[in-house]
Amino acid sequence: MSQLCPCGSGFEYSACCQPYLNGERPAPGPSQLMRSRYSAFVNHHSDYLISTWHPSCMAAQHKADIEAGFAATHWLSLTIFEEAPGANPGEEFVSFVARFEENGKPGAIIERSRFLKEGGRWYYIDGLKPQFGRNDLCPCGSGKKFKKCCGA
Repeated sequence: MSQLCPCGSGFEYSACCQPYLNGERPAPGPSQLMRSRYSAFVNHHSDYLISTWHPSCMAAQHKADIEAGFAATHWLSLTIFEEAPGANPGEEFVSFVARFEENGKPGAIIERSRFLKEGGRWYYIDGLKPQFGRNDLCPCGSGKKFKKCCGA
């Protein structure tokens, strides 16, 4: 039976993020890398997460912390709401909302992630939390005000 990809693309996992997580090929762009990293969190693939962090982040030293977070976190959905080129060649940004439950409590990560392309591969380097006013529409696309949605 086919399984939809957890990244929310609407495609089957085998035709979406699974080939990236299995190492069959690298994600071709920042948006696909963002989706595949989300799928790696859902499916507890710490090695993939570490391999897709920019080498300067030295993510391998945080492997135990990454894996410890898997036990308490249940990922619910990913919404990508913006993709933008960076100021430099090989730099791009992806803005997203990732909803989760941690120890039974709802939460959301809202981030503008920065990706760098080196040696023909894209890497996650870092991210910023964008600032939203309480009365702004929530970036997750719910149509609700931020204060009543992800900002709650």
